Amino acid sequence: MTTTSSEIEIRIFGARNAGKTTYLATLAACPSGLKEKYPGIEVIPRTTETQSLADLAEDILKKQARIAPTIYDAEQQHNLPYYDFLIKIPAYEKRKEIDIELTTRDFPGEFFENIPRRDKEQEIITWIDELFTTTRWIIMMTDWEPQWDKSVYKPAFEKLCQELSEREENNGELKDLRIAVVMNKCERGELWPCRLDPDEDLFEVRLPETYQLLKKNISDHRLQFFACSAFGILCDRREGFDPRPNCYLPDDGTPEEVKAYLRDPGSWYPYGLIPPLYWLATGIRLEE
Repeated sequence: MTTTSSEIEIRIFGARNAGKTTYLATLAACPSGLKEKYPGIEVIPRTTETQSLADLAEDILKKQARIAPTIYDAEQQHNLPYYDFLIKIPAYEKRKEIDIELTTRDFPGEFFENIPRRDKEQEIITWIDELFTTTRWIIMMTDWEPQWDKSVYKPAFEKLCQELSEREENNGELKDLRIAVVMNKCERGELWPCRLDPDEDLFEVRLPETYQLLKKNISDHRLQFFACSAFGILCDRREGFDPRPNCYLPDDGTPEEVKAYLRDPGSWYPYGLIPPLYWLATGIRLEE
């Protein structure tokens, strides 16, 4: 059977504590729960920096600790690491075998939050320019703070849509831009049942202003919504199904998104890691 190859360069960004680095580390580690969903899948780190992500998952997540967030330093923006993966997804039913050669950079959350701020324009302009050197984005969000829909997410996307419209006039390649908007940390009980229809059950309900702005400004063939959880639930198989989040939540008053970590490393069933990448590479939805 012929293997399809796709080489994509992605920028992954979004709000603070959205789990961007944890997502990449989980992908690099390719835990057994991911291999059960995609029998025969291989995720091969191709650089030392990428291998370090897998090591983070092994040395931190599996030891029930939390990965430190990406540090924001406007003076060091050119030094953000490039991560390079080879993801080999085997054929299954109507799905063809595909090798995804993935290169990506992980932007700190403060960058996303500074996008609409005029007082930060000069500080982040190089970051904005960097985004538009590719035509594949993953934007990762959560709904921990409901007011962020109006105060953070919507203004950031308004500015990005404005930049896209202006830059398309001089760069025809941007007409091929695909944006995967991901609601992360969907292991939570109130989100887990909604993961199957993230458009209507997650984004339209929980982030309505942001959702309507995106739907109005970006066509469906360029924009797709996804649900994701690097931790997943304790067991998502029919036998032994356990819908409790595989995520320890602190009881010391600390916000969940700051100190949550893997509850049971032996029951690590991440959800939704591959579908955004598959769509960005092929333009085809892959459902779990």
